[in-house]
Amino acid sequence: MTGFYQTGIVFAVLGLLALVLRYFAGNDKRPVPDLDGTDFGLLSEVAVVPTEEAANVLVQKLKRNGVRATRSRHAPYRVMVFPADVPNAQLVLRS
Repeated sequence: MTGFYQTGIVFAVLGLLALVLRYFAGNDKRPVPDLDGTDFGLLSEVAVVPTEEAANVLVQKLKRNGVRATRSRHAPYRVMVFPADVPNAQLVLRS
């Protein structure tokens, strides 16, 4: 009889633990992924070009002038930099 009592207590404690964990860690509140490709997180757009080659040329020009830059994967191609680098990137791209 004591074996059933102990087993019942173990299952009750495990059930209670499962409920507590479900309550505190079970809600998935992560943001919805960007499926349309328009959210670039911390990056700011400094140029939009129609071709991949043009985007690569601008990115290389920015990098040669000390500005960290990247481009989007799909047309129209967006050249992006960190917000602190936007003024420098705009100066480089104007020259």
